[in-house]
Amino acid sequence: MENSKQIKKFDAEVGKVLNLMINSIYTNKDIFLRELVSNASDACDKLRYQAINDPKLMESVGEFKIVVQIDRKEQSISISDNGIGMNKEELISSLGTIASSGTQKFVEQFANNDKKADLQLIGQFGVGFYSAFMVADSVEVISKKAGEKNAYLWASDGKGEYSIEKYSGLHASGTRITLKIKESETEFLEPYRLRHIIHTYSDHIEFPIELIDDEGKSEVVNKAAAIWMRNPSEVTQEQYEEFFKHASHSPGKPWMTLHNKVEGAVEYTNLLFIPESKPFDLFHPDRKTRVKLYIKRVFISEEGNDLIPPYLRFLRGVIDSQDLPLNISRETLQHNQVVRKIKKSIVKKVLSSLKTKADKEPEEYAKFWNNFSEVVKEGLCESTLEEKEQLLEICRFHSTNSQETTVSLDDYLSRMVEGQKEIYFLNGDNINALRANPQLEGFKKKGIEVLLLKDHVDNFWVNIVHKYKDMDFKSVTSENIDLDKVKDSDSKKEGEEEKGKIEYPELLQFIKDVLKDKVRDVVVSSKLVDSPACISMPEGSMNPRMERFLIDQRQLHSKSARILEINPNHAIFKKINGSLSNGEELQLNSNLVDVIYTQACLIEGDSVDNLSDFASKLNSILAKIV
Repeated sequence: MENSKQIKKFDAEVGKVLNLMINSIYTNKDIFLRELVSNASDACDKLRYQAINDPKLMESVGEFKIVVQIDRKEQSISISDNGIGMNKEELISSLGTIASSGTQKFVEQFANNDKKADLQLIGQFGVGFYSAFMVADSVEVISKKAGEKNAYLWASDGKGEYSIEKYSGLHASGTRITLKIKESETEFLEPYRLRHIIHTYSDHIEFPIELIDDEGKSEVVNKAAAIWMRNPSEVTQEQYEEFFKHASHSPGKPWMTLHNKVEGAVEYTNLLFIPESKPFDLFHPDRKTRVKLYIKRVFISEEGNDLIPPYLRFLRGVIDSQDLPLNISRETLQHNQVVRKIKKSIVKKVLSSLKTKADKEPEEYAKFWNNFSEVVKEGLCESTLEEKEQLLEICRFHSTNSQETTVSLDDYLSRMVEGQKEIYFLNGDNINALRANPQLEGFKKKGIEVLLLKDHVDNFWVNIVHKYKDMDFKSVTSENIDLDKVKDSDSKKEGEEEKGKIEYPELLQFIKDVLKDKVRDVVVSSKLVDSPACISMPEGSMNPRMERFLIDQRQLHSKSARILEINPNHAIFKKINGSLSNGEELQLNSNLVDVIYTQACLIEGDSVDNLSDFASKLNSILAKIV
């Protein structure tokens, strides 16, 4: 009979399935309240939508709201809504069958309706309801569908069966779910605990969520103010700043605000902020991003969503989309084409906005670059070719042409001198030491600009990124740099022979004999003007700092052989060259060569194998002039 209680078995091996869901699918028990509140929000949305065609459904409904009530005496929690409700058949089909989603069926029903976009439906998988059994021994659902006369009571302990019967105590449409809380989960009977869960996951649900404690005190605990869903023209700067503090847990202000709604094949809304100062965890080894993911106002995750690359981890804010695919528990994203498209779109928007800022407000952009340059350049080590080009466009570098400000690569290209074929750079530990490096002497004389790279990450990306707009990057420490081929106002007269090592065969051979296997070769340099010597690296080799890092990490066993470039016009080498045949000067000349080589290594940040030997030879030279 219609009024009698019916006992039914679930349409699956529910004992096993529920055990799997409770113990394996969900890792956070707070999820149960998020899921039930989300279902209640769906129910209100469904009724509001259907009432467009049938206004009578809204009779006696009043304002939509969701009520969470605690009853310590009964050790229970109830979640109520005045939404669409369910009839007997829907209770059986939606709650009696695992993974049968009423919401999904509702969406499919209106798949070809022009008003589909107005729906704010959250649940998609039909398993969220069963998360209640993580904290409850039993669950009761009382529901009455809008426009129908009868209400029904559905009840189960989740062990294989459920009951359903007519219920006479509910007169308005809606649903009330009551959870009999387990003895081991009584923490969820504490108002502060439920308040925290609602604030974390459901703060931006558009319907008010009222929390009633066991003393009857009630309060609306959600803000229902998802400002990212509003038109940017309707949001004030003060509101943006307040939300930034809420989203970032930072007392400062945003340096840049990016508020966009993207429509098309993939739809999402983002409200992202770049802080005006460095977040405290910017250089934490885990390199986690801190942008919150929402699905139609419901918080899903902040970590592990893979929508922001690590090199943009300074971003704060939210991304909200109805198109993001979630796994069955809604806790982690499935990595597929939709995720990649959203990520690519967001990265493109952020980088293009930064480029616009850099071009139009260079002084303001310098503040950003000072804070986040090292993190941004991490992207040059890991991003796609397209992103690398975009990243290089927003990068700024110190250079020999600029003392106070940094320069862009496009600025650099515009100043290249006639005959210059590469973008030259020099790695080092600090700007002052870089500017004084002997390697730059010839470049300065020729008016050739050199980028000065002082950050640790620069040692990595220069080994990965080889070109910018078809121009090769080249370290000034590389071998085979012939500055005599570059024309400038001080260059040689046409027809004058270039100086090369063939003019100093005895000197070069003497140096090789002294240094032996310490060097791969000894050559005459076109880079040196005032200094006696410098170290260069064989073509294709990494810079000395990168080598030292890999050796320290035990990724490399030994350093590669160096090339010593000499300036034969320097007084020291003139002295050596002029006394090669003097046997009495042999030891002094040998010591001079060794000391000059060691000094050149030290300038490049290289290590000295035997400091005592270096000091001894230096002292013997000093003794000669005392």
